[in-house]
Amino acid sequence: MGKDDRDSGININISRRLMLGGMACAATAPLLGNVARAATSTGDELTWLPATRLRDMIAKKEVSALEVTNHFLARIERLNPQLHAFVHVDPDGARRAAREADKAVANGKPLGPLHGVPMGIKDQIWAKGLPSTCGSQVFANFRPSFDGTIVERLRAAGAIIVGTTNMPEFAAWPRSKSYVAGEAVNPWDTSRIPGASSGGSGAAVAAGMVPVAIGTDGGGSTRIPASLCGLVGVLPTFGRVPGYGGFHCGLRGSAGPMARSVRDAAVVLQIISGPDPRMSRAIQTPAPDGLTGLETGVRGMRVAWSPDFGRLKPDPAVLASAQLAAHALAGAGADVTMSTALISHPWGNGDLLADLQRAVGQGGFEMEPVGDVPDTSMMEKWLIESSVTGIPCFELPPIKKFLAEHSGLLSPPQRLMSKFPPNLNGLPSDKELHGQLDPIFAKHDVICSPTMLTVAPSVPSGWAIPYDNMYMGTDFTFIANTMGYPAVTVPYLGSVSLASAPLSLLFATQPSGRMTAKRRRHVLTS
Repeated sequence: MGKDDRDSGININISRRLMLGGMACAATAPLLGNVARAATSTGDELTWLPATRLRDMIAKKEVSALEVTNHFLARIERLNPQLHAFVHVDPDGARRAAREADKAVANGKPLGPLHGVPMGIKDQIWAKGLPSTCGSQVFANFRPSFDGTIVERLRAAGAIIVGTTNMPEFAAWPRSKSYVAGEAVNPWDTSRIPGASSGGSGAAVAAGMVPVAIGTDGGGSTRIPASLCGLVGVLPTFGRVPGYGGFHCGLRGSAGPMARSVRDAAVVLQIISGPDPRMSRAIQTPAPDGLTGLETGVRGMRVAWSPDFGRLKPDPAVLASAQLAAHALAGAGADVTMSTALISHPWGNGDLLADLQRAVGQGGFEMEPVGDVPDTSMMEKWLIESSVTGIPCFELPPIKKFLAEHSGLLSPPQRLMSKFPPNLNGLPSDKELHGQLDPIFAKHDVICSPTMLTVAPSVPSGWAIPYDNMYMGTDFTFIANTMGYPAVTVPYLGSVSLASAPLSLLFATQPSGRMTAKRRRHVLTS
């Protein structure tokens, strides 16, 4: 694979060949598990088409937006009782939007890049009038009075929002399970998890319930489900996608696309990126062009291949598959070098949430929630303040007080959080993390690693975590959030039998400006 570089990582300009080739793993319907396969027939031609292809077919009147929307609504109706991917489906609203989309085509009006394409949004992103619960029974009655920035931009691009997707309460547990909608499962194997916290979006796209969906990622919550469901999942540069109008759940989180093709992910990312004067934490300069040159290869890009971050032990099958991907990058012309450099987890030794995880794992929490669902109409202004200030919603005093008053409705992890608060001792400082990462990026453009240590774990009993260590599946992913780096996970057709995507591509724009504009275009998340 190339040189051994012990104090730097590998530079990788994301290979379109690798990405697009890897999509075959996710986009081939016959490989899906029994649930999705049973709902796939020879008359199901629309199911696995890319969003961009569907849009072009609608524009050319080869199919109507209403036909496309009805097709995916029918799949949702058939599959959702088994997969629990969607929390709320809005068939009437989706069909109204589809009819309007067809009128625009008939009248020769300008059409957006997602015109007539059905989409799902994670249940913490606001769409006017639709229930938005953030996975919490406390907010079961909450309906925002306006579209959040992301939905506003998607609708302007012609997308049709068909519903909201499943997630854990406040995006804060490694299973997409809640009192609101049950537990989402993996369509490749329903005995396994789809990942979290954007597991509903991952399951929906992987099962062909929608062509694309939006997830959010505060520590891996888009990339982990994308990996475990065989999809492309993007964590944009922090501040690139404004989150105004939604539940803000993390300090360094961002919404991003989940798709079965790189181009679909890039198109959606381009649409939702850009300044928002209402958000001081948003990047207030136009988003760079992420579409021009999308098919360019990786020749000459310097990739730091780190299979274990200098400390981890991936499952042998995952490691073997990721090694194949790294060799494919080198074969495509990337300058791939091995890195054995230590990259610490921001949680240090893993004790951050260990007490909470043990308490939840003891079980006995399958009881029904206690109490009446409250009126949440007065909470919208505080939720807006949370998103604007960057304070996680469940930590903002008025909302925190409101949740305490209705704690019987909270899921066990949230209910026990006050008794077992995070242990902040022994966490590495930003200076320490920079000391590990800066030398890597001094010699390389990109760090490449597996996304996960293992394929999708089995669904455990109760509310217990599904992973073998205390990092809750974020072993490779959390560092990007902490450092504000953009990152993307891309499936690679390798030796792993499940649709995990063990190849994770981590990109960062160098503060010194070393990364050229041409190279930035290769980074989907720039």
